[in-house]
Amino acid sequence: MTDRFQAACAVLLKDPDTKRMKYITTVFVYAPRTTILDDWIPSAIFKSATADSLPSSDADDFRYDYRWLIERQIIDVMASRRQRREYFENVCNNPSFREETIPLSGGSLFDMVEEKPFNLVVILEPRRSAFSQSRPLSPVPEVHDPIKHREKIAMVARSRKSPSTEAQLSQLRVTQTRKAIDAIYNGRPLELLGVSVTIYNSAFTNFLRVLKANELEFSPEELLGARRFVASAVKYFPNENARVRAMAETMEGILGRSKPLLCITEAKCEIGEGGSDPIAQAERYYRAFYSSDEAQRLRVSCCCPCLLIGIAGPRIMVSGAVFADCLLIQELMDYRSFSLRPTLEERSAYDDRVHEAARLFRAIKTALDDLGRYYASVTLLPTTGGATESTASPASPKPYIGPQFTGFEIGGRAVTLTYTGRVLEDELSRAVYTALAHVQGSEVAHEVVVKFTHAYCVEGHRLLADHRTPEGAHRPLAPRLWYCSKVPSVGMYVVVMDRIKNTEERKLTEADRATLREAVALLHKRNLVFGDLRAPNVLLLRGGGLMLVDFDWCGREGAAKYPGDINEDGTIKWHADTKAGQLIKKEHDLHMQTVLVTTTTTTE
Repeated sequence: MTDRFQAACAVLLKDPDTKRMKYITTVFVYAPRTTILDDWIPSAIFKSATADSLPSSDADDFRYDYRWLIERQIIDVMASRRQRREYFENVCNNPSFREETIPLSGGSLFDMVEEKPFNLVVILEPRRSAFSQSRPLSPVPEVHDPIKHREKIAMVARSRKSPSTEAQLSQLRVTQTRKAIDAIYNGRPLELLGVSVTIYNSAFTNFLRVLKANELEFSPEELLGARRFVASAVKYFPNENARVRAMAETMEGILGRSKPLLCITEAKCEIGEGGSDPIAQAERYYRAFYSSDEAQRLRVSCCCPCLLIGIAGPRIMVSGAVFADCLLIQELMDYRSFSLRPTLEERSAYDDRVHEAARLFRAIKTALDDLGRYYASVTLLPTTGGATESTASPASPKPYIGPQFTGFEIGGRAVTLTYTGRVLEDELSRAVYTALAHVQGSEVAHEVVVKFTHAYCVEGHRLLADHRTPEGAHRPLAPRLWYCSKVPSVGMYVVVMDRIKNTEERKLTEADRATLREAVALLHKRNLVFGDLRAPNVLLLRGGGLMLVDFDWCGREGAAKYPGDINEDGTIKWHADTKAGQLIKKEHDLHMQTVLVTTTTTTE
């Protein structure tokens, strides 16, 4: 038996006036058996990513009521946030809640809950004396403070061990989880899947574009540098320092000397040497550098884009990193070996590797040049005593570090976007943002949603957005579409639409069912299939009516197919023939339509 175990604790906030409890988050604690709850739970709460939903960042501003649901089957800790919220709010607001739970004091030892360690609940009740009249209590603030959230990530990151230690497997298994606010969203594991880094800076898009180009012509100087790199890469070195010196000299001859601001390189003598993957160590160096106090002005002014290069023996990998509303890092290429190998090209194996190296270094240099120009254009925000001036006053604006796409034209008039956040702040894998659209010549700011996606059916969206009644009245069945196009600098479709805020959670009415059937019929009449006809993609409007959103899967019947990452775990009642990679059929839409009209539908 080890002296530690993991426990999960659901955190709820109690309204001192209504006494109703609202779910905030679930924190996970790996603690010694002989320590007390008060030593671990409060600190875990205020280090979590959703602590911004509390009315104070000071743990002493609350009373803590610990409860153990020993007799109840707890919800799966891997359930969605919405499922956990509904479960815990139903349970904890039930009049029988206190009778069904065992109260624990803050001085209780952890081993008291070892029998059911995931059944722990803590209720936070604000101490009224901690909140002045000028600071009204709100269980969940309407405005997310992006600076506060990012600085909390940086604060936790500064408490981490050295990058070489943090990159070891034993540490990655502990820190690479959504419960860690400073986790690196690199898709390992899948719960840490983030959006594409190309959304934030075109340097990464241009890297991918150059690396994919096969018909490039190289100068004699480029080929000479590439040849020297290959010769150095395939050598055996006595130790890591010797390889680092040799590779640094070769790469500087090709790229010039790069600042940590633009590029971080980590090298190992060979694969398996040094105790960690070099790219994982480079990721931790990035986190440490951009979370430091010295980097604060950069951190509050931009998304801190950077190239990461990992080298292990003759193999090299390149990743892109940004510090947005999370630490987002993605591989831009697999580990590429420069050992000589058989080739089907009309050149020798050595020549083939030389050209491959020349293409890689052209891509790296292109990205570094782009990053250099980007940082030269960044205006650093001033800071005052460790906090940005924009946080000094509650009334001052709080800049959101958003995507690079900030403008387009409508009817010859420029439209400028100012990003304000995400539609769903806790779903960091969804590239859907809120923004204000400023149209040239108008003083009115329009609330819009900006979505980044690899495929989108503008025909289907516009068909429903422009829908009219038989009498000619405009009755949209989808949000107004401002813009939809594949943007080269992003490498994805960018979709801008009205933000629909007058939604509500309710059951489908008979009128709603008729409207849903009408929307599906309109698509089918145009020979379009929707594909993803589920409750989250149906917005129920306050006072009646509905709209469809998310036309990513929509397309021509006979051509549109289900994606390979479709959820097939049995929780969604797809048509029996719905399979990854197979054609989407009208009968599938009709099946999902039936599922919707016969069950309760809510708007998130």
